[in-house]
Amino acid sequence: MAPRKVARKVTQQPMNELKRRNEEKKGKKPEKKKGKQMVKASSAATPVPSIETQITIDMDEHTEVEEPAISSSQSPVINGQHDSLLVNNSGHGKKRKLLSLDSTSSTMNRTLNSSAGSSTARRLKKFHLSIESFLPTEKGDRVLSCGEGEQLGHPGRSTTRKPRAINTLPENKLIIQVVAGGVHSLVLMEDGTVYGCGINEKGTVPGEGIEPEGSSDKLTPIKFNDSLIQRHGKIVMLTAGASFSAALTDKGSVFAWGNLRGMSGCIESHETLLEMEKQPVVIVQYQQKVIVKIAAGENHLVMLTESGEVLTFGDGSVGQLGRCSRVSHIRSQRMVNDSPDSLRISVYDKGKKKLVIFDNIMAGGFWTAARSIDGTVYVCGLNNFGQLGVPTSEPPEDEDEDNQPELKIMHPVKASAFECTAIVELSGIQHIVALNTQGEVYGIGKNTDNALGLGTWSGKEDDHWKYAELQKIDIPEPIKGISASLGCSIVWTDNGNAYSWGYDSSGQLGLGIKDDDEKMIPRPQKITSAHLDGYRIVGVSLADNHALFLAKKL
Repeated sequence: MAPRKVARKVTQQPMNELKRRNEEKKGKKPEKKKGKQMVKASSAATPVPSIETQITIDMDEHTEVEEPAISSSQSPVINGQHDSLLVNNSGHGKKRKLLSLDSTSSTMNRTLNSSAGSSTARRLKKFHLSIESFLPTEKGDRVLSCGEGEQLGHPGRSTTRKPRAINTLPENKLIIQVVAGGVHSLVLMEDGTVYGCGINEKGTVPGEGIEPEGSSDKLTPIKFNDSLIQRHGKIVMLTAGASFSAALTDKGSVFAWGNLRGMSGCIESHETLLEMEKQPVVIVQYQQKVIVKIAAGENHLVMLTESGEVLTFGDGSVGQLGRCSRVSHIRSQRMVNDSPDSLRISVYDKGKKKLVIFDNIMAGGFWTAARSIDGTVYVCGLNNFGQLGVPTSEPPEDEDEDNQPELKIMHPVKASAFECTAIVELSGIQHIVALNTQGEVYGIGKNTDNALGLGTWSGKEDDHWKYAELQKIDIPEPIKGISASLGCSIVWTDNGNAYSWGYDSSGQLGLGIKDDDEKMIPRPQKITSAHLDGYRIVGVSLADNHALFLAKKL
């Protein structure tokens, strides 16, 4: 097998770094390497939601609910700025005669009202999720980082092997969230201000004073159009991909900015994508759909609505959007599209004869996952190591991967491997770390460099390089949150401790590993730092070459 290449610092060659990340993820088998090539992980894990469900009346078990039709509407413009996606009136393929959940519910309610008093009147159920149930339960007052690159946020310092406090943020202001992107970092303050640093490649970090195609090693406020904030509300949640970011407001609107890339490079086939490279753009506005949670993979965005719908946006070349198969032919229409309804993933339950309603979403790398209200996890996207919980088979040597539908799941399917436990969070790329309701952590997928933290991989091509079923990871404390990147993971506990394992290519695991030390950490190790003395960790976000920690003073 080919020798593994050591990851290059993004501060030296950012464009090559971004191209390299996308090329690495196509491999099918483990490689014997001496270094490791790192790519973007999923954004910071979101706390377990306490779902608020308002039930008025029960739905008839045999009521059939049809899918929503694809629709589009002219988007408003505020002060010359695009306030939503632009309309393409050319259509988007064959339309189906379907109804949205909202319109179906409205029709059923009218029927119920007209037949009040009848013993045969159908009973309906109204489902509702709140933004508050997905927000962090604890705020922090210190941000720390470790790894390599300007995205560390330490002016004049590009490397630190253990978590080091960032001292350039405003004092006496509480911090809601930290998010590590592929080449950038984001910090969300309690007042809704967003700070960013790193490489500003095509609008990734549109901070005050940061030059286009420039960079900054100091956390700087991100510029938002005042009219957008006034109309759509305060920012309360962030997520980030390889070189793009997104924000959710307290009213339920979603902004996005930066550079979306496909397997073949930059995606600039839609006006919205071009506008994102200049400034934050509204992707979904609350007047159309109220979004309650957002999550990001490398180059796609996933959104959950208050009514349990899942919307996707961005690159769908390996199925991560979950709603289109002929991506190469209808890329600009189906990736971005013109209205929230046409961004929606529809999953029909044949047994219950109705559309599936979801109560949580997750994303990372090139995959999307959504949990239904009955706890079933549905997945789509790249499954080349069985990391999505859908079994794969070894293809004949002369067979193309494209002929194996289980490797690229274009539409959501049930993840059989996740049925054995109650999943609340998933994170990772080629391996996935899963958190359940009991605070237990499991791993699945590629295990080279002991990415799953089991200590079973010996460096040889044996049966321990990949696992198709969930494997419990031994950690001495109940876990509160998880974050995973390519071949490595970090988890944190209710007590404020953090543990990491896998391959530490750039110091991102925070264990103080030096250049000449063994970089493979076979099992979870506790992270320590003098900058954490007197503090407890309340959040972590792990990416390509760095990690961010949010801590709270004891």
